[in-house]
Amino acid sequence: MKGMTMTSKPGLLARMLGRGSRAPVVASLAAAVLNQPLLVQPAIGEALVGGYLEGKVTSDDSVLKADRLDISGAGVQRADAPQNLIGVINLSGGMVNRPMPGASGPGPVSYAAVRDTFDQLLNDDAVTSIILRLDTPGGMASGCFDLVDHIFESRGRKPIYALVDDHAYSAGFALASACDEIWISRTGGVGSVGVVCYHHDWSGNNAQIGLKVTPLFAGARKVDFNPNFPLSEEAHVQALADLEDMRTMFVDTVARNLGMDAAAVSATEAACYRGQAAVAVGFATRLGTWHDLIAQLGAAESPPPSAPGNPDPDDEPEASATLPVPEAAPAPPAAVVENPTATLAAAVAASELPPALAVALLRRPLQEGEPAASAIEYATAVQDACAAALRGDDTLAASFIEKNTDLDTVRAQLLSMKAEEGRSTQVVTAQPASMADQRAADNKAKLNPNHIYKQRGN
Repeated sequence: MKGMTMTSKPGLLARMLGRGSRAPVVASLAAAVLNQPLLVQPAIGEALVGGYLEGKVTSDDSVLKADRLDISGAGVQRADAPQNLIGVINLSGGMVNRPMPGASGPGPVSYAAVRDTFDQLLNDDAVTSIILRLDTPGGMASGCFDLVDHIFESRGRKPIYALVDDHAYSAGFALASACDEIWISRTGGVGSVGVVCYHHDWSGNNAQIGLKVTPLFAGARKVDFNPNFPLSEEAHVQALADLEDMRTMFVDTVARNLGMDAAAVSATEAACYRGQAAVAVGFATRLGTWHDLIAQLGAAESPPPSAPGNPDPDDEPEASATLPVPEAAPAPPAAVVENPTATLAAAVAASELPPALAVALLRRPLQEGEPAASAIEYATAVQDACAAALRGDDTLAASFIEKNTDLDTVRAQLLSMKAEEGRSTQVVTAQPASMADQRAADNKAKLNPNHIYKQRGN
C-alpha cells in the first residue's frame, strides 16, 4: 500500500483502467474534462469521456481530415465549366481545446487543428466553397466559442456549409451554426444548447485502498472541486452559477448565428431535434444528405446560401423570380421573410407555459397560418382540461400537445380515463365484508322487529 500512496492519481487511474503506457493521454484528458464545463450531449458525451479514459475509445476513433474534392461533374455543367473544387473538413468524435498528443497517438480532435484546417481551405483560391461534415456529440467549452466566432466572421469570403452527418450536438452544433447553411439528414440530430460539468469524487475509492489525502492550502476556495473530497455546497452553487453564465453565452452565440431570438433558443432547454424537427425549430436550413449537397454545389450557378432556418429560395415559385421590372423604376425594398418557427419560439419563451409544455408546443407540427398566440392558447386550454380532470401532471398535457390532439378529443379521452377510474373504484369498494362485519350485520337484522314478529308467526 505504501507504494500506491506515492502514485499520482492520473497514473493510478491509468493502471486501474489498463491504459499502461498510454497514461499521458489519460492524465491530460482527465485534467481537461473533470470539473470543467463541457458542451456535450450528456448521454453520449459522458460515455465518450469514459471511453477515452478506459481506453475503449482511442485516437483512431476521432477523425479530422481535410479533402479537396473536384465536383465539376456532380451536376449539370457546361462543357467549358471551370474546375469546381470543394474543401471538406471531416470531423468526428469528441473535441478538445488544444492538441493532446501522447503515447497512444494525437488524441481527440482539437479546435486549434480545426481552425488551422479551415483557414487553409479558406485561403486557398482554388477552393470555391467549404463543407464542415460533422458527426460529434460536442466537446470542451474552452476554445469552442473562439473557433465559432472565427468561422462566423469568415462568412462572405466563400460559401460555408455544415453537413450534419449524423450528429452535431452542443459544441458541434455551435460550429454548425456559424456556417451559412446547415444541412441535416432525416436521422441526423442537432441542438443540446446547454452546458454540463462532471465532478468525480474519489474519496470512497481512496478509503477502500487505504489512501488518505490531507489538503494543505491557503485560501478557503483553493481545494474546491478536488476529486479527493466530496463536493461542498458552496462549490456546488458556484459551479451552477458558472454553468448558467456559460449557457447564456452559448444561447446568445447560436441566436446571433442563426438570426433567432435568444429567448427562442433558450426555450429549447438544451433539447435535441432530429431531421425535419430541426428544420422546423430553426436549427437547420434544410433536409439533405452528403450526395444532395454535392449535387447542389455541382450544379451550375448554384444560388447563394440562405440564412439557417429560412425557406430555401428553390422552394419559391419560379414566376415570382421572373416578373419584369421597368428599368426606370427603383428596386422595391426587400421583403422581410418571417420565420414562423422562430416567431412561435419567441412567443412561447415569453409565455407562462411550464417548460415541459413549451418544449412540446415547439415540437408540435407547425400549423400553416396559425398565429403564435393561438398556438399558446391551444396549449393552455389542453393544460386547463387536464387540470380540470384532476390530471395536472404536465406529462399528459405535453403528450397531447406534441401530437396536436384537438381539444374535443382531449376532453373525450380525459372523460374516458375518469370513467375507467370510477369503474375501478367501484370494484374495489364492493369487495365482500369481513367475517366480523358480516356477523354484526346478521345480529342487527335479528333484532329488527319485523324479523322478530315473523319468527313468532312461524
